[in-house]
Amino acid sequence: MIKKKYNTINDFLEDASFKNWVQQSNGTDINFWEFWIANNPDKQELVNKAKDLVLGISFKKNFVSEEKVAFEWKKLETKIQSRKAVPKRKLRFLKPMGIAASILLLVSVGFYFINQNTKITHKTNYGEILNLKLQDGSDVTLNSNSSLSYYKNESRKVWLSGEAFFQVDKKKTTNAKFWVITEDLSVEVFGTSFNVNTKKKKTAVFLEEGSIWLALKNGENKKMIPGNYISYSAKKNKILEDINLINPTIKTSWKDGSLLFDNLSLEKAMEKIEESYGYSIIFKDEESKNTLITGAVPITNIDICIKAIEKSVDVTIIKEDNSLVISKK
Repeated sequence: MIKKKYNTINDFLEDASFKNWVQQSNGTDINFWEFWIANNPDKQELVNKAKDLVLGISFKKNFVSEEKVAFEWKKLETKIQSRKAVPKRKLRFLKPMGIAASILLLVSVGFYFINQNTKITHKTNYGEILNLKLQDGSDVTLNSNSSLSYYKNESRKVWLSGEAFFQVDKKKTTNAKFWVITEDLSVEVFGTSFNVNTKKKKTAVFLEEGSIWLALKNGENKKMIPGNYISYSAKKNKILEDINLINPTIKTSWKDGSLLFDNLSLEKAMEKIEESYGYSIIFKDEESKNTLITGAVPITNIDICIKAIEKSVDVTIIKEDNSLVISKK
């Protein structure tokens, strides 16, 4: 969370985290702003005014429904058919009306289809986790420095860059598929829970429950069962890992605000911190790099995270610009 001064209403309105707090859309931002407001009671009036403005900016758009489009087409067809029975002297009055109705209908239909094909994209910054509810009822937790895109009329096909955990709502009546598309592969789902990570020039998929199919870029297909973890690189054109995890929460603990390490080298553990916060990692000695770490560290706050790691493996971590410098105590 970037710390800055908030002295005017615009300071609040220009802050994305403040908007997330108002809309209750991000747990990290909610915790930050509740703490900040409690410790800055003199800014309560500014907070309230800014909150009202954020809520006031939201408005409901009225779009043309499919039923309305069909109804207008029917009306237009009826008018065209009725022209045959109208005397010529009256036709000149109906003609402009018919043209106007046609133009209005075409504008309405065009607006409807343009709106339905609008691409929606959700993005997160470093250190931010975002919870989303898609139109079909599916839940998505988007990890830091990630993006998720889909078209408004087809939210069961999404494009992912970064990492996300999916809880897909199964459509029993239509049995409609759900697709997650990355640069390496496509995940085909009906209803299940799974994690997808596209970082480090590969796509890694962990299946928590249900069953899914992976359509790899090389044309191969892989079926996964609960507990499977598969990573694939289209650039290398091969499956890098295909294992069953003994401790599966290691791959999904991030969505609950912590990272879980199980006898992992500090070098590998700090790669996760680098992904979450964007810091470059610098080790001053080989001993620190090869130190093993086991346990959970919180990732909702970088300072608390650093303190937890220092205490766990007896190292010193210093922030220098955009780097974390690590050495033995």
